[in-house]
Amino acid sequence: MERTSINRKEKLKSKFIPLLLILLCGVVIGFGIRYYNRAPQTITEGTWEVYFSEVNTGARHYSLEKRLVEKLTTAALRVDAALYHLDSARVADGLIKAHRRGVQVQVVTETDNIGEEAIAQLQEAGIPVAEDGDPDSYMHHKFIVIDEQYVWTGSYNTTYNGAYKNKNNVIFIDSAPLAYNFTREFRELFRQMRAEKPTGASVVHPKVTLSDGTQIFTYFSPDNDIISSLVKEIGSAKKSIHFMAFSFTEDALGSAMRDRFESGIDVQGVFEKRQISQYSEYEQMKAAGMSVIQDRNKGTMHHKVIVIDEETVITGSYNFSKNAEERNSENLLIIKGNPDIAQAYRAEFDRIVR
Repeated sequence: MERTSINRKEKLKSKFIPLLLILLCGVVIGFGIRYYNRAPQTITEGTWEVYFSEVNTGARHYSLEKRLVEKLTTAALRVDAALYHLDSARVADGLIKAHRRGVQVQVVTETDNIGEEAIAQLQEAGIPVAEDGDPDSYMHHKFIVIDEQYVWTGSYNTTYNGAYKNKNNVIFIDSAPLAYNFTREFRELFRQMRAEKPTGASVVHPKVTLSDGTQIFTYFSPDNDIISSLVKEIGSAKKSIHFMAFSFTEDALGSAMRDRFESGIDVQGVFEKRQISQYSEYEQMKAAGMSVIQDRNKGTMHHKVIVIDEETVITGSYNFSKNAEERNSENLLIIKGNPDIAQAYRAEFDRIVR
């Protein structure tokens, strides 16, 4: 009798445990589906690196050109390169070698620069190259996406002067969501340049969070309202603003900086002297008593950078001008919450102004 009772209990137990496991699986799957459908606002990803051109140091083994070529050797599947100007034989060779390894390489460039020998070499190797064909605007990007995972962007044009004579910056970021933003921009450009119907692509991940907490906001012009975001960031400054501007003619941004200066914020800036004209914000800032100077070094000061409160960095291909906002194809990143990145750009500012 006792044995029969035990057998019944064992049978019930043997039926209950699978049922319990099924119920638990259902709960887990349901939670997973609910989490997926809620689509988190931020996505956590990987690491970053910041580089500056080694002008007048003799350290050519650290040049932006060589660093980029090294990055291209890591490409395994795909390289999308949106390059305003490519006359670097080494970069062209790096793209061709990737292509010959079986990597899918595509390039878009500015019509004004389509005649470069480096571009002809790409085309002869069988790499598709598209040009914008618009005489009234620039395809002004300087970004490369590797394997839809890594983003290389900044002010560096892939030219000899860009690497060895002019002051430029690059940030290299390991982030699939950020790379996806740039990949979609590239594909949209490529379609438009080949007279294909645009898809109306937008920034899918406007805010990306790296594993160290760095927050990155992505913008592309002329599709996005970049100037409003810049004015908002300037208005948020509590202690300091430092900027390096190749071209600075945007009145709304200049006015926002003057307002913060009048509110007691430390505002300092350096302008590329060759770009100072009647439209530049330089004279108005100087007249207001702001600490702004013209770059005194050899070569071109080609940065388009703002550092706010030594923790937010604004960088990309976007000059602070109406053309950049309304006509050209540009990219801009607002990088927040990373004092190490901010310190790297602040150190570059200090090197230039001393």
